[in-house]
Amino acid sequence: MKHVARVIATFFFVGYAPVAPGTVATIPAVGLALGLSRLGTAAFLSTTLVLSVVGIWAAGVYERESGLSDPRAIVIDEVAGYLVAVALLPMTWPIVVVSFFAFRAFDIFKPPPIRRIEGGAGVVIDDLVAGLYTNLLVRSLLLAGVPLL
Repeated sequence: MKHVARVIATFFFVGYAPVAPGTVATIPAVGLALGLSRLGTAAFLSTTLVLSVVGIWAAGVYERESGLSDPRAIVIDEVAGYLVAVALLPMTWPIVVVSFFAFRAFDIFKPPPIRRIEGGAGVVIDDLVAGLYTNLLVRSLLLAGVPLL
């Protein structure tokens, strides 16, 4: 079970990238989001939910096994967070790209209250909140008439 948790938590070992593993893991998350968007809203949202729940479990196991708090190798949170970032948005390239950079910024700088969400389930939940912030930002840009479509 520990091996399965490691594979999930590191998103098939992408988390072992030597530089910026969170950013590296967000790249395949973009591909996953694009693929899921073709399967419809139900598939997209259910996959996001399952990845989030399973990610919380896997991150917890990985943390306990490594003895580290929020190790860099855990990147399932970036994958789930990016899916939240683009959930229910049109999947145009401008939206995909703006969402990528906004999500990474929210995840790295952790504006309040994200920074307070740490440890255990917080390893994944803080990225889900960063994804929510991104989603709301992109929606705000669309409402303001910024041409992202």
